[in-house]
Amino acid sequence: MLLQLPSGAEFYLDGLVLETILLNLRAADLANVCLTCRALSQPAQAAARGAAQLLLTRLQTTRMREMERGSAIAQLLSWESVVGDNLVWLQAVEEAATIIVKDGQQYVQSAADLTGSGHGATMHLKPPVFRPNVLNGCAAFEFDGTCVLKTRPFAQPLPQPITLIVVAKARGDTTIIDALGPSSSRFELCHGYPTGWHPSPEICITASGHDAPPQRSLRGSTRGTGEWHIYTAVFDARRSELYVDGSCEATGKSVGGNRLDGLSIGCDHNGVFFLIGAIAEVRLFRCNLPAAARVAIELGLAHRYGLEAQYCHQPPPEAPPSPSRSRSRFCLRTAAAAAGL
Repeated sequence: MLLQLPSGAEFYLDGLVLETILLNLRAADLANVCLTCRALSQPAQAAARGAAQLLLTRLQTTRMREMERGSAIAQLLSWESVVGDNLVWLQAVEEAATIIVKDGQQYVQSAADLTGSGHGATMHLKPPVFRPNVLNGCAAFEFDGTCVLKTRPFAQPLPQPITLIVVAKARGDTTIIDALGPSSSRFELCHGYPTGWHPSPEICITASGHDAPPQRSLRGSTRGTGEWHIYTAVFDARRSELYVDGSCEATGKSVGGNRLDGLSIGCDHNGVFFLIGAIAEVRLFRCNLPAAARVAIELGLAHRYGLEAQYCHQPPPEAPPSPSRSRSRFCLRTAAAAAGL
């Protein structure tokens, strides 16, 4: 390829060498390449498409062409930001867990952080059971009401916004995830804090208070009846949102302004309400995920865990019409068709 720089200098560059160079550049560098040499704009955009696909594969997610906007470089920049904000990623896979066998049962001593950030979780009090092939051929960590996994404390407590995505099943008045320990401020995803007694309270998120019942929370409609769900909790002051299987169940209220110092998985931060159920995956992002990224990640989880039939994306009812949505509601099969799957 013959290239001419703004200075007027000309030189030839082998196409394979050029492709190799461009594929190793980040979005900002590819944008600079386009500005520096117009002849490289098309190869740079092609490299961005390839790099974005590699990131999507790494995130085990689905490309949502229906919701994509902007150039390939702009899309790559967005996904680079998502990967950079992914602080914790725990998945019930044997190769990422330390498992001990006792009396014919497999117990989880620790689970590695797939982001490489070092925020893995270790057993506390009693380890959960590792159950292979329980959800579409995938494994899960089983919690019997006495088990807990805890991450190490974060270097600094995380301010909001924070997005927490969990694939789990829960039964009864139970906590799925909360902050780290008794000295922590509440940062909870649970089926709990019912307005009146109920054996299976609705899903709820709160980042309010410490020991006393929370003053601020968001409550959905899904009850803790032991069914598998994809829970997405967005902690972002008055922009907080709660999704279950893609459907927005609550929004428009503040959940409180607490910070998050680490994760207690399977129990509340005070060690009172333990999870009766199972968790297949936990992802934590230190941002309010863009809608396109959130839906793409949820779709990837629905596909991995065989939850396609119950997944149906529905945005918050008060969200204004946007060019990024051709319809206000679309189900997985429609989205998958748009993605070319």
